[in-house]
Amino acid sequence: MHHICGERPLLGTVLLEQGAVRDDDIELALETQAETGERLGEILLQLSLVCRPALDRAVASQSRVQLEQERGYGTGLRAAIERRHRGRRGFDADPALSLG
Repeated sequence: MHHICGERPLLGTVLLEQGAVRDDDIELALETQAETGERLGEILLQLSLVCRPALDRAVASQSRVQLEQERGYGTGLRAAIERRHRGRRGFDADPALSLG
């Protein structure tokens, strides 16, 4: 199901579709958001439910912006961070993240 706010899909929906978070992660973050008023993405980061590269990619996708693939020294860092985060969270390896 694709939830939309105005012209943009909701961040939680994008993160779920990308496999970056689970339903219960979003529920917890939304409960926290209702109490604190903080931004959903920042809550997910604070709770270590998503890593910054995955959040950046989701926000770009939500805004219909295409992130350019980095080239050169150190470009595999973002993919390595995502793989490490997904491994710690028990997510299956995502072949799309092994670009670097």
